[in-house]
Amino acid sequence: MLLLLRALFQPLVRILALRNLRADRFGAMAALLGVALGTATVNVVLILDVGTRAVEARSFVTNPDLPVFTEQTVALRGLRPDGEVIAAADAQEETHEDYEIMRSAIRLGSLSAFLVGALIVFFTFNVAVERRRREIALLRSAGALPPQVAAVFVLEALVLGVGGAALGLLGSIPLAYLAAKAGITTTGRARIPLYAIRLPWSAMLLVSGTGALTALLGVLRPVRDALRVDIARALRPRFLEGGAEQRRRLRGITLLALPFMVLVYGLLRPFFRDSVPMLAFFVVEAGLVCAAFLAAIVFVPDLVARLGALAVRLAPRRWAAERLLLRRRVEHSGHELAWSVGGVMMVFALLLALHIATAALKQEVSAWAGRALAPYAFLYPDEPLGHAQRLLPSLPPRLVAARFSSRTPWPNVVYAVPGDELRALAEATGRPESIALARSFGPGKAIVSTMMARRFGVGAGDLLEVSGSAGGRRFEVVGVTDDLGYVPAPGAYRNLRTYAVIEAADFTVISPYALAIGHTVALADPVTGAEAARGGAATPPWDELLADVPRARDVRMQTGVEIEAVRRKATGRDFVIFDMILGFTTVLAAIGVANQMVLALHARRRELALHRVLGMTAGQVRRMVLMEGALVGALGGALAVLLGVPLGSAALGALRTVSSFEVEFHIPPEYGVMTALGATAVALFASLYPARSAGRSNAAESVQYE
Repeated sequence: MLLLLRALFQPLVRILALRNLRADRFGAMAALLGVALGTATVNVVLILDVGTRAVEARSFVTNPDLPVFTEQTVALRGLRPDGEVIAAADAQEETHEDYEIMRSAIRLGSLSAFLVGALIVFFTFNVAVERRRREIALLRSAGALPPQVAAVFVLEALVLGVGGAALGLLGSIPLAYLAAKAGITTTGRARIPLYAIRLPWSAMLLVSGTGALTALLGVLRPVRDALRVDIARALRPRFLEGGAEQRRRLRGITLLALPFMVLVYGLLRPFFRDSVPMLAFFVVEAGLVCAAFLAAIVFVPDLVARLGALAVRLAPRRWAAERLLLRRRVEHSGHELAWSVGGVMMVFALLLALHIATAALKQEVSAWAGRALAPYAFLYPDEPLGHAQRLLPSLPPRLVAARFSSRTPWPNVVYAVPGDELRALAEATGRPESIALARSFGPGKAIVSTMMARRFGVGAGDLLEVSGSAGGRRFEVVGVTDDLGYVPAPGAYRNLRTYAVIEAADFTVISPYALAIGHTVALADPVTGAEAARGGAATPPWDELLADVPRARDVRMQTGVEIEAVRRKATGRDFVIFDMILGFTTVLAAIGVANQMVLALHARRRELALHRVLGMTAGQVRRMVLMEGALVGALGGALAVLLGVPLGSAALGALRTVSSFEVEFHIPPEYGVMTALGATAVALFASLYPARSAGRSNAAESVQYE
C-alpha cells in the first residue's frame, strides 16, 4: 500500500494516467457523469428533505413533536355500548407515519441513480483495464513494478471520482433550488421558500465522498486481475489467441436462488408485519427489495445470452448480414451487453413500479370520490367568517340543499347538519344505503367516516364522546360511511377524510369551536339521483344546473368531480420528486448504454474494419449498431416489465400494511407496453452517437499490422 501511494506521485504515472483519460475521452466522461449525477441526485433529495422538515416543523399538524392545542378544539373518545373506553390512535403519529414512510422511500429511490452511476464506473474500468492488458504486459516487461502499473489506473479513478463528486456536490445546489421553486418536496404537504433552504454540508460531503470511493473501488478488482496476467500470452499476436475467452456461466444451482428468496420472503412477511413497527417493517421490506434488485442484476448476463439470440431473429430478414453478426456477438459476447441491459432494466422497473403505485393511489381517490363526491356540489366560503347559505335563494328549485356548520379544528373534526336536510340530501342521491343511514340519524346520533372509525376503533352501535368548553355528550354511532356527510375544506387528504357528523340540535356541544349552520352547503339533484337508482349516470349536469347562479367573491362553488380532479392532481404532485429522481436515473442509463457501445466498438474496431474490407457498407455497420441498441432496450424493457410488476405489487402491499388507504393492485395494459417502448427508445437514442462513429471509422487504419 505504501509503494502504491508513493507511485501515485511519480511523473510517469501522472503522464500515463492523463494520456489514458484523453485516449478514452467518452468513457472517462461517462464515468465522470455517472459519479456526478449519482451524487447530485442523492444530495438534491437530502437538501429538499431538510428544507421540508424545516418548514413542517413549525406546525403541530405536520410535526408530531409539537403539542396539540387541545383547548382550541373538541376532545373525542370512543366507547363500547357498556362504557368501556376504546384505545385511540394518536392523530399526529398516525398522519406523520405515512409521510415518514414516503420520505424514506424517496431517499431509497435516490439510490437508484447512485447505483446506475456506480454500474457505469465499474463497467468503464473493467473494459478499460481489459483493453490495456497488452499495454500492462509491455510495461511489466519493460521493468515497471506492479505498484507503478496499478497506480496509473488508481490515479485515473481518483481523478474521475473526485472530479465527479465535486461536480455532483456543486451541481446539486442549483438543482435543489430549482426543484424547490417548482414546488417539489419530500412529502408534498408544503412548499419550501427559497430562503428556508439549508444545505446539510456534512451529509452532502459524506455522499460525495462515497461517490468518489465508488470510482476507486471500481478499479481495484480489474487492476488486481490485470497484474496477474501471463505476460508472454498477453504479448503474442492476436491471431494466435484462438478466439475470445468465454465468460463463466452461472451454475444451474444458482438459478434457484431468486425463487428461493421469493419463497422465504413470502413466508416470513406476515411475521415481520405483525412483529415489528410499521416504519421498521417498511425499512425491512425496502431492504429486501434492494437485495432482489441486485440479485436480478446478477442473472442478467445469463438471460441476455439465452434470450438475445432469439430476439435478434425478430429483425427484418432483408438485413441478413446485420442479423447474423449481431446474433453471433450475442452468443459469444452477450455478457458485455449485460451492464447496459441491467441498467435499463432497473431504471424502467422502478419507473413502472412507481406508476403502478401512483395509479393505485389515484384509483383510491377516484373510488372514494365516487362515493363521497360524485353526486354532490358544494358552496363554501373562502373567507374564515363567511357563510355560503346566502346563495340558497338563487339556486334552481329542483336542487336539494343541506346546510352544514364549519369543521372543528384538526385533529378532532366534528360538524353539524340538520337531520331532515341530510335525509333529503340522501334521498336525492337515490342510494338506498345512504337513505337508510340518514333516516336513522338524529339528535344524539353520529355518523363517522371510515378514517375516523379507524382512528378511534368505533363502529355502528358504539359511542363517540364529544366534549369541550360547552360541556360533553355521548353520541351513538349509527353508521360508518364516506358516502354521506363529507364537505370540503383546505388541508391534507387524510385529514379531510377524518370527521364525524352530528345533528344540528347538538351543535351547542361544538359551538365554541365551529361557525354556525349554513357555513357550507352541499347540493344534490333528485332527478339525477332517480336516474342513478335505475342504473343511469350518478353525476348531475352541474354546468347546466348552476349556470345561472351568481358567483360571489367570497363563496366558492365546486362540484364533486372538480374536487376529485384536484385531489388526483395533488396525488400526482406528491410523486413528482420520484419522477425527478427517475429522470436523472434515465439520463444515466442512456449514458451507460452509449458508453458500453462506444467502448465495445473501440475494442471491435479491427473486426468492424474487416467487415468493411469484405464489402460491408458504412450504412450496414451503423444499422448493426442501432440494432444492438434496440436489442439492449427491448431486453431491458421486457425484463423491466417482469421485475416492475411484482415490485409494484409489493409496494402496494407495503402501503396497505402501513397506511389506512385501501389501494388495490391494478396495472393498465398500456403501462407494460409504454415501459418496453420507452426503454427501447432510450437505448436507440443512446446508440445514435456510437453508430455514427462506427460508420465513420477508417478501415485501413484499423486493420494495420500490430
